[in-house]
Amino acid sequence: MKKLLLVAVLLCSLFISTPTTEAATTSVIKIAATTPVFKDTEKIAVFSKGTIHTITKSDQRFHYTKIGDLEVKFSKQKAKMIHQDADQLKSANPVRLLTKKHVKIYSNRNIKSTELGHIQPKQVIYTQRLRGDYYPIVFGGKTGYIYRKDVKVQKGIPVLMYHDLVKKKEGTNVSILEVDKFKSQMAYLKKNNWHTISTDDLTLWLQKKIKLPEKSVLITFDDGYSSTADLAYPILKSHRFKATAFLIASRIERPGYLTEEQIRSTQDVISYQNHTYDLHGFNSMTGLALLEYTPRSAIYTDLTMANQKIGSILPEQPPVSALAYPYGLRNTEAIRASKVAGMKSAYTITEGNVFQGDSPFHLKRQRVHSGMSISDFERRLLGQ
Repeated sequence: MKKLLLVAVLLCSLFISTPTTEAATTSVIKIAATTPVFKDTEKIAVFSKGTIHTITKSDQRFHYTKIGDLEVKFSKQKAKMIHQDADQLKSANPVRLLTKKHVKIYSNRNIKSTELGHIQPKQVIYTQRLRGDYYPIVFGGKTGYIYRKDVKVQKGIPVLMYHDLVKKKEGTNVSILEVDKFKSQMAYLKKNNWHTISTDDLTLWLQKKIKLPEKSVLITFDDGYSSTADLAYPILKSHRFKATAFLIASRIERPGYLTEEQIRSTQDVISYQNHTYDLHGFNSMTGLALLEYTPRSAIYTDLTMANQKIGSILPEQPPVSALAYPYGLRNTEAIRASKVAGMKSAYTITEGNVFQGDSPFHLKRQRVHSGMSISDFERRLLGQ
């Protein structure tokens, strides 16, 4: 019996593969001739001869790769596979740019560096945040750089994401913000004529049913900490601002979280929305957020319970209509369940501003953290 078990283990080991660099080396190509790059049938860019790029997949005619957040394709006839490790690139591309002309992509932050190719005029592209005078961009799986004067930043509408506020910070959790910094940020918004909006306002704007002032901002708080009422509310009220708080409804009345009375007494400034009833967590065995694998029916039940809990506290408030996904994570089943549960919009933690044409169930936000200066805060507002 022991011999049979040993043989079985050895046979299994032959079929278990471990990650190697093979996939990375075989997914890198060198451009043999200047090559047009397409999104569907539209030419949006050009790869220069001799440049090296990483591909994500191939079919009979095309290789596929990324430019910013876009999946694009180019002819296999003008590319040759080479053995070279693929770049490990940052995935966050929160800045939305419009190309004014044929925009050159440089290999380094220097206009005298090698030109990797160019992007066509009047293209919307997503890049990383400005570094010096250049925007880093994923250009065919490689990091390229765009000179800032060659493009125009599209501002969109910022959705600011806060969590807990404290008078004096202890520890290193960057999501916990000192109230003095929050006060300075709200003073900046007031001084610079920013107009606060609601989740319903943003949804109607996305649907092109209303117009919003150019400097519109949605202020959000996740989880439902008591500091939302104790510290944020008085500051918001003093500026005549409004905000949205996404509540984990099962935690209402728990130590450190909002009480029902706090929710009722702050509803003149803060709109209370859904952050699930009790699905804010991870499965330690799989590493998945609960919302990523829970059955649709169970997600619907949970979201409905949260809606009912908030509605019972605030019976005169309009029905709950917005959701913040825990950790920003979700799957198709979660999105379907949220729609059936009455959600009109849902928010992620993916960084960036919101634009007309964005899906109302994949809305980006700008995370506000304790290491952020006022200059950083301003750049987030402007989508930079």
